[in-house]
Amino acid sequence: MALRIRALAGIISWAFLAGVAGLLVLSAWAMAPFSSAPADVLQAADRLARAPFASRVVIGDSRVQFATQPPDALFAGFGGATSRDLDRFAALMCTFSRAPVTVALGINDTKPAEVNVGESRRAFTRIAQSCEREGLWIAGIWPAEAGVEPAGDDYDPLAIASLDAFLEELAAEVGARRIDVPTLRPGFTYDGVHFTQPVSQDYADRLAFPDGR
Repeated sequence: MALRIRALAGIISWAFLAGVAGLLVLSAWAMAPFSSAPADVLQAADRLARAPFASRVVIGDSRVQFATQPPDALFAGFGGATSRDLDRFAALMCTFSRAPVTVALGINDTKPAEVNVGESRRAFTRIAQSCEREGLWIAGIWPAEAGVEPAGDDYDPLAIASLDAFLEELAAEVGARRIDVPTLRPGFTYDGVHFTQPVSQDYADRLAFPDGR
């Protein structure tokens, strides 16, 4: 009996290790367009492992990463990420979870060095198709705050407007719902792109509870 228990424990241990290794390989593949840094791959693996148990999933960039995650929601944010960077990751998150999903990307797609509206449109379309479900929400792109140092002028306002208009069209096309950008008062960021604490909290609540608490 003891031998059988040890054999079973060994099988379970090997299966667990194989599962962990498989998840890490999958996460590395998903994050390859964005980063091969161990911290990013581990964060991706953590979010993928938790995705099946979340009541809502929010996929985004540093604005999501820095936001306070409401209870029961799972925020997966990666600083500096564009839609093109997280195309694969979003597809996996939406495969692992059947919960409502909010996609909150786009601001980094509008940095002058990153602007490729056509490629961003295609990436967003793939994400929307991968995450298609009744509870899919697509957030409008909250703008940068021009004139605020050091990063307020690092984003192309015309690209923001163009991509944001496309996201509105995409939401209607795939049957998703849109989270509109609210009126933002001067001083809504502390560095031109990242939100002050009260605004960040409002942002997090809008993404996690787009249809109300």
